[in-house]
Amino acid sequence: MQVLLNLLNVAKDVEKNMRNLKRERIIENIIQQLQDLEQDQLETVQQAILSISPQNPSRLHSLGKLLGFSWNEDKEEMIMELGPFNANIYGVAQGGALYTFADVAIGFKILNQLKEKQKVFTLEMKMNFIKKGSGSKLIAQTEILHWGRKTIIGQCRIFDESKDIIAQSLGTFYLEEEK
Repeated sequence: MQVLLNLLNVAKDVEKNMRNLKRERIIENIIQQLQDLEQDQLETVQQAILSISPQNPSRLHSLGKLLGFSWNEDKEEMIMELGPFNANIYGVAQGGALYTFADVAIGFKILNQLKEKQKVFTLEMKMNFIKKGSGSKLIAQTEILHWGRKTIIGQCRIFDESKDIIAQSLGTFYLEEEK
């Protein structure tokens, strides 16, 4: 019996060593790949690492953090830091990132008002792009227009640092009671 326990412990140690070796190879491979990247590509990689880092706790999901979103509790608005991680090929805020920004901003406004055991899901959202998003950050200001038993209607206006409107959205969200 003792021999079997010893063999089991040896097998566990081998498995642990194999995982560590695989981890070390992955890290070495990543470091080699980083050597060939341009500055903006390195900034994107850095943003990706920050979005999944346990040192960057946030109520936001990783996609929101990856795209540079943060919630300003004091002003009840969402901020999107601009950079290569959310820019299009022309160097301005990418339309899909702006759409996601509006969706997450309205969603956060709703989440902050939910009762226990309630969930919210986006049903649909319309987006009007008005001006290109540039500068160092964009600000999303949201408003709840209707709060019903099963649906919520919210709007979001996205501004640049000069307070010029960049985009506006209107969305319908489904309110679900957890059973």
